[in-house]
Amino acid sequence: MSKNKPSWQSIRKKRQQQEFVGRTEQLAQFRQNLALPYDDEQRLFLYNIWGQGGVGKTTLLHRFQQIAQSANCVTALTNEAETDVPAVMARLVRQFQEQGHDCSNFGKRYQVYRQKREELEASPDAPQGFAAFAARTLVKTGVHFARRVPVGGAIFDLVDEDVVATQASEWAEYVRRQLTNKDEVSLILNPEAILTPLFLQDLQDIAEEKTLLLLFDTYERTGSILDNWLRDVLDCRFGDLFPNFVIVISGRESLDPNQWSAFASVLGQFPLNPFTESEAREYLSLKDVTNEEVIQVILQLSGRLPILVATLAMESPDDPARIGDATGTAVERFLKWVDDPHQRQIALNAALPRHFNQDILALLSPEHGQQLFDWLKKMPFVMKRMDDMGWEYHDVVRTQMLRYQRRQSPRNWSALQGTLAAYFEHERDNLKLAIKEGARDDTWQRVSLAALYHNLCKAPQEHLKFALNGFITALDASRAFAKKWAAVMIQCGVDADHDDLEQWGHRLAQGVEDYENDQYAQAAAMFSALLQHTKIEPAQNAIILAWRGETYAQMARYEEALHDFDHAIALKPDEASAIALRGETYQQMER
Repeated sequence: MSKNKPSWQSIRKKRQQQEFVGRTEQLAQFRQNLALPYDDEQRLFLYNIWGQGGVGKTTLLHRFQQIAQSANCVTALTNEAETDVPAVMARLVRQFQEQGHDCSNFGKRYQVYRQKREELEASPDAPQGFAAFAARTLVKTGVHFARRVPVGGAIFDLVDEDVVATQASEWAEYVRRQLTNKDEVSLILNPEAILTPLFLQDLQDIAEEKTLLLLFDTYERTGSILDNWLRDVLDCRFGDLFPNFVIVISGRESLDPNQWSAFASVLGQFPLNPFTESEAREYLSLKDVTNEEVIQVILQLSGRLPILVATLAMESPDDPARIGDATGTAVERFLKWVDDPHQRQIALNAALPRHFNQDILALLSPEHGQQLFDWLKKMPFVMKRMDDMGWEYHDVVRTQMLRYQRRQSPRNWSALQGTLAAYFEHERDNLKLAIKEGARDDTWQRVSLAALYHNLCKAPQEHLKFALNGFITALDASRAFAKKWAAVMIQCGVDADHDDLEQWGHRLAQGVEDYENDQYAQAAAMFSALLQHTKIEPAQNAIILAWRGETYAQMARYEEALHDFDHAIALKPDEASAIALRGETYQQMER
C-alpha cells in the first residue's frame, strides 16, 4: 500500500465516524478517562452501557474501540457468539494475536483443553450427557467451582479441581479413566481455574507497554455465564490484576447493583436513550434527508430510535408524494423507499429465519434470493454474526417485520415457516445422529432447534404437544440442550404471538434453572405441571416422574420420591435412572 493512499479500513472507519451522531458526553468522558494516569483518583476502569434494543449500544461500543485504537490501546470485543468462559477468553486472545501479541501461555493450554474435550465428547465410550456436563462446569465454575454436579438425576460432590473423590460422578470418573495425565483431568474438570491465570498472564505481558480495552457486548445474553467470572477476575481471585485496563460491559439492563457495588468507585454508568430530536435531525441531514415532511414521518415512526432512524433514512427519501400519511406501520415505511418488489419481498422473507445465508435466501426466493443477497447485507438493520452462522436482523426490526408478515398474510407466513422447517429437518436427518448423540453435537443441536422454531411458528397450537414431549426427551439427553429447547419455545411464543407456548417455555426454563440452583420445591412444581398436562405421552411421564422423584429425594421427602420412582418403572420398566435413584433413596433411608 502506497504511503500516499489510505487503506480500506481507514476509509471505512472515517466514514463511520463522520456518520456517528450524538453521545457526545459519553465519547468525551471516555476519551478523557483514557488519558488519565491509572493512579489518578478520577480514573475509571469499568463502564456499563445499557438501554433498550436499537438504541445504539453496539455502535457506541465500536466507537469506543476506535477511540482506544487511535490512542494506541490494544482492544478486543466479544458478544453472545461465545457460549462459555474459556471460549470467550479464546476469542479475546485471538484478537490480541491479530494485533501482534503472542499470548502463548493461554493459547497452548487452551488448545490442549479443546482437543481433549472434543476427544472425550466424541468417544463412543462417553457416558450419556457428558457434553452437558462440560457445559455445566463451564457455567458454574470460576473459583466457585460447582459444588455439586447432577448426574442422571443423582447428586455427587467434586472435592476439588485435581482429585475426584471416591464417590465422584460417573462423568468425572470417565474423564479420569480416559485421561491418564492428572493436569489434563484438572483442566477438563475445572477449566476456568486453570485457564484464567494463564489468560491474565498474557494480558499482563501486553499491559507492560499498552492499555487494554476489553468490550463485552449483548450482556443481557452472556451475563449469566460471565458475571461471576468477571467479578472474580476483578476481585483478583485468579491472581493480581494489572492496573492499565478498561472494561466496557454493554447490555439491555444495567449491572446488578447488589452484585457490583464493590466496584462502584471505579465504575461509570452510561444509560442510553433514543436520539433527541436535534440528534435525529443531524443524522438525517448527514443522509441528505432534508424534506421536512419526510423528516416528520421518520421522527414519528422511529420514535427516534437510532436503528429505526437509520433504516427509514436508508434511501434518502425526498418525495412528499411517497410519504402519504403517518399512520402506516414502521415496516411499511421501511419498505416504502424500496421500489423493487423483489427486494421488498426478500427483505420481509429474510426476517423469518433467526439467521440467514445465501442458501436460505435462495430457499425463500428461488428466483431472486441469490442475486439479492449482496443487496440485503448492506441494509443497516442486517448484521453479520460473530459465530460465522451467517447474517441476522437487528432484534427491533426483526420483531416488527415478523408481526407485519404474520398479519399481512397468515397463509404465506405458514407456508414459508413450513418450508424452513422442512429444510432444517433435512439438514438434521442428514447428520444421522440419535438424540443422545446429537445432544453432544453443536451442528445437530442448531438445526434441530431451527426445525423446532419454524414448526412452532407455522402452527404453535398444533405443535405444542411435540414441543412439550420434545423438551422431556431433550432433558433426558442433556439439561443444557433442554434449556435451549425451552428458550426456542419462548421465542416462538413471542414471534408467533402465542401466549400458551411462551408461558410454557418460561415455566420449563425456570424449572431447569431452579433444579440447577438447588431450588427443588420449585423444580418439582414444574415437573408436576408437566405430569398434569394431557398432551404428555406415557413414556415421557416416566422420565418426568424420575426427575420429580429425585427432587423429592433431595428434599428428604423419601416416601414421595419412592412413589414417583415406582410409578416411573411401572410405566417404563427399563427407565434406568428411576431404578438407580430408587436404590439410592433406599440407601439414604438406610433400607
